[in-house]
Amino acid sequence: MRKRIDNVAAALIALFAVAQVAILWGFGYTPYPDSDGYIGLARECLQLKDAYPAAQLICDYPFLWNLGPINAAECSLVLTGSIWPLLLFYTLLKAITTVLFYSLAKKLCGQQVAIIALIAYILYPANYGEGTSALSELPFMFFVISGIHLAVVKRQTAFGGALLALAGYFRPMALVFLAAMIFYYSKEWRKSARFAAGFLATVAIIGFAHKAQSGLFVYQAKTGWMALADYSTASSPQSMAIRERRDLDVAQKDSAWRALTIDWIRRHPLEYLAQMPKKLVDTYATDNVNLCTFLPDKREREYMYEPLSMNTLMRDFPRLSPVQWLAIANLAYYYVLLLLALLSLRGYRHGTHSLAVAAVVAGTALLLLVGHGEARFHIPFMPFIILLAAIMINRVIQKTICFEKTLK
Repeated sequence: MRKRIDNVAAALIALFAVAQVAILWGFGYTPYPDSDGYIGLARECLQLKDAYPAAQLICDYPFLWNLGPINAAECSLVLTGSIWPLLLFYTLLKAITTVLFYSLAKKLCGQQVAIIALIAYILYPANYGEGTSALSELPFMFFVISGIHLAVVKRQTAFGGALLALAGYFRPMALVFLAAMIFYYSKEWRKSARFAAGFLATVAIIGFAHKAQSGLFVYQAKTGWMALADYSTASSPQSMAIRERRDLDVAQKDSAWRALTIDWIRRHPLEYLAQMPKKLVDTYATDNVNLCTFLPDKREREYMYEPLSMNTLMRDFPRLSPVQWLAIANLAYYYVLLLLALLSLRGYRHGTHSLAVAAVVAGTALLLLVGHGEARFHIPFMPFIILLAAIMINRVIQKTICFEKTLK
């Protein structure tokens, strides 16, 4: 029976992979603003024959963006002259992430929950088409799931920590999952220490490599303090002034934003706290960003997200385009996943729930404390939300089976 379920899982993952490649082929590149920005910086660095951040432009950059996606795009351009091989590579990473997700779920929660989680993951509309852009979420999640899988399933904790550190190179949220793993290993301090050691060693290697290349010890993007400063209306004019300064390098600008933000929080603590509910709503209220892949006129639109925004969907309902109907279906599915994930917490068990719960809670707390709200920001938490939802679905199935046996 177990082997049969694994065979079904393998078949589903193969179909999922084929669908991802077909979407990339059929719908082409999706010009998200951040993706275009990464590719533009990659081309700029290629002309300078340097990696990002280019040493010559340290003081010209307004902020330090995600290093991994930019340097990955530059590698693709250097090797092939095109961004398309990178998009295909990302698409394949999505399929591999699905394999690892199923294996990790099976280790944490058993095969029944794992196959439910896999089916829920594959049926989730927003999981399709991520490979059509150079955004950071897809490679970030590959390294997150790979690192956790290596530690939990293969028991290679130090190497797992190293892979998790690579996730941070693509998106500055790896510390969230490091905290989740430390919580998961709370009763096994040696494993926790080895995982953290692998993480820190890799951060040091990347940081010193960039110090030799650019003169700055940098490991991940530095946009958090800037975003938090921009989020507060009182600090926005000063924040914009820091962005325009050419006498400061990107690390010094980040320090200036940190000082500005901390000073503002000290003077306006209630306003700072009052922003948090809006950040929470902005992060979790909608889930249609990835569906821009399927827009027929995505290259021509000045504001690509507009057809799938909540305001537009409400305004156009019920005369919606096929993509808008897909967005409605995706929202309904997403809200059900959130509800099931919350309901699963009533039977919380350390080990089964702890990793997923810690990842979502720590990530949400980070966004509320030192970030801002945006729908894209919950995407890295979705595999763990789906896993929690699968736990609840399995619980309902088991209770139904027990009830039916009782009736007989």
